[in-house]
Amino acid sequence: MNYALMVLFGLVPFWFCVNLGATDSTQINTTIYEVLNSIEWIEIPAGNFLMGSETEEVSALDLEASFRGAMVDLQHTFDSEKPLHRVYLPTYYISKHEITNAQYKLFVEENRRPKPRGNQGQDIWQEEKFAGSQLPVVGVTWFDAQAFAEWIGGSLPTEAQWERAARGKRRNTYPWGNGSPRSRQHANFARRYDGPMPVGQFPKGSTAKGLEDMAGNVWEWCMDEYDAHFYHNGPSQNPINLRHRDILYSRVIRGGAWDSGRIFLRSALRFKFFPLDSSHSIGFRVVRSSSKIPKTSDF
Repeated sequence: MNYALMVLFGLVPFWFCVNLGATDSTQINTTIYEVLNSIEWIEIPAGNFLMGSETEEVSALDLEASFRGAMVDLQHTFDSEKPLHRVYLPTYYISKHEITNAQYKLFVEENRRPKPRGNQGQDIWQEEKFAGSQLPVVGVTWFDAQAFAEWIGGSLPTEAQWERAARGKRRNTYPWGNGSPRSRQHANFARRYDGPMPVGQFPKGSTAKGLEDMAGNVWEWCMDEYDAHFYHNGPSQNPINLRHRDILYSRVIRGGAWDSGRIFLRSALRFKFFPLDSSHSIGFRVVRSSSKIPKTSDF
C-alpha cells in the first residue's frame, strides 16, 4: 500500500512521519501527569558501548542450542547479533519497570483505546493471571505500545538503547552480570510461575543502574524494524532501523519472557514479532529525553 495512503487512513500514526525522538510538552493533562509521576526513570548517560556478539560467542550458542535439542533452528537468530560493534548514544532516560496494567488502563480510558488483546483476540484483562494492576501490560501491539509512549512524551527504546540499558558498559551477558539465572530470584522464565509476575519482584536480576525485569517476565517491544543484517551496515551514532516505514515489517522484541528458555534471556539476543499482532508474553517500557515532568493543565 502507498505510504501516503497508509498515513491518510490512519494505519501509520502521525508521529511516525515527523518525529522519531522523545519530546517533552510544556503542559500536560492530569492523567498524563499521574502516569509520569508513577514511573521511576533511570538515567543512561551519553557514551560509547559495545553492541552485539563476537563470532566465538555465537558459535558457542549454536552448539549449546543443538546440545539442548532446541525445537527451532536458532542459528540465524544468533547470527543476527554479529558483528560486535561500537555504538554511541546520547543521554536518555528509561523506565525502571515495564509499563503496568494500571498505567496502561489510564491511557485506554483517557483515549478510548481498545483494551489489550490475547492471542485469540480476547480481552486479556478478563484472565486473572494477566489482569493484576502491577503486572506488566501484555496483549498490546507495537502500535499500541508506541502510542502510549508518545502520549507521555516518549517513545519505545531503540534496540541500541535497550541493549545499552540491559548490558551496561561491561557488556554483561545478562542484566545482572555473566552468571546464568539458576535462581528464581534472578528472573521469571521457563514457566516457573505460569504467567508474568508483578514488576520489580526479582531484585537480584536488576542491572547495575537498578533497572528491573530486563530479562524474563515479558518480551519488550523496541522501536526498530527487524533486520538480521542491520549491524553490518547501520550507523554507529544513535542507530535506529526504520528504513522501510512499513507496517508489515516485523519489529524487534528483546529480553525473553515468563514462557521463554534461559537462552532467550541474554541481553544481546534479538527476536522479532509482527507489529499488528499482540501476545500474552509481550509488553514494553518507555524512554524519554528528559526525566523532568512537565506542568499540568487539565484540559
